[in-house]
Amino acid sequence: MRTVVLFIVFFIHMSLFGAVEAKIKPADMRVISNAFYGEDIDKINYKDAKMAMDIWLKKMADKLGASSTLSFFTDFDAVKEAKKAGKVDTLILSANSYLKYLPYCKSEFSQGWMKLEKDGKPFFRFVILRRKKLEPKEEYIVDYYKYAKISKLVAQMYAWQHGLKFVFEDVPKSSKPVLDLFFHKADFAIVKEETWDLMQELNPQLAQELLVAYKSDRIFMDIITLFSNQLSQKDKDIYIKAIEAINTTPDGKQLMELFKFNGLTKMGEDQFKEMERFYQHYKELKAQHEK
Repeated sequence: MRTVVLFIVFFIHMSLFGAVEAKIKPADMRVISNAFYGEDIDKINYKDAKMAMDIWLKKMADKLGASSTLSFFTDFDAVKEAKKAGKVDTLILSANSYLKYLPYCKSEFSQGWMKLEKDGKPFFRFVILRRKKLEPKEEYIVDYYKYAKISKLVAQMYAWQHGLKFVFEDVPKSSKPVLDLFFHKADFAIVKEETWDLMQELNPQLAQELLVAYKSDRIFMDIITLFSNQLSQKDKDIYIKAIEAINTTPDGKQLMELFKFNGLTKMGEDQFKEMERFYQHYKELKAQHEK
């Protein structure tokens, strides 16, 4: 599988249900319909991910004496139709998609969970990098990781605030923006701060040639799962128990080791509000720029 985001979603679901296997009786658990929305899933990754997930979800269902479904969507209107038909109990999506469809998400879903980062914190920051000597240009090429589209919003806000014109290019690997910048294939790069810290530790020459032009405020979302307002509290409790126990199960420990994070945590109202303030600031800057 080439799309890391899809693997993360898959293993999280596998760990969630496996974590409560010993405590939840099969008769107490109904079918839970999970929906993954990703507007930029390519067809090959979609087929590979669907096949892998279906196999493992069936194994989980056999163990629990119950069933769980996972559906992929690339059209948000289709998500709405499925939700209206009662076929979406949880919605998995990116931070960028959540903000894009904020009014709908707030009206139809509540609560949620997210992963803790490598340092154990429930948030991360982006850094915007450039070479130490920046040549004046009418427009600058900015590389960003294609599966972290919220980074593009952060970079665009920086451009508006500094009177720069950015031309964005997405890349398939999280480290590639830094390498493209270093080899003069881009003028700026935006990556997670932890990505930059690791890369300059492995290659000190990067820090000799590049500098951090900007560090973002805290970002609380990467990939999150939202609970449907219609999902029973009993089913929500199944997820919550699994979240709390993820570091005590073999599947959970495998997930944490594989993707280098320290667990899962419930996403509280304060985190949602902070992300909404970030998006409101983005819209205000955009409005000012378009005057």
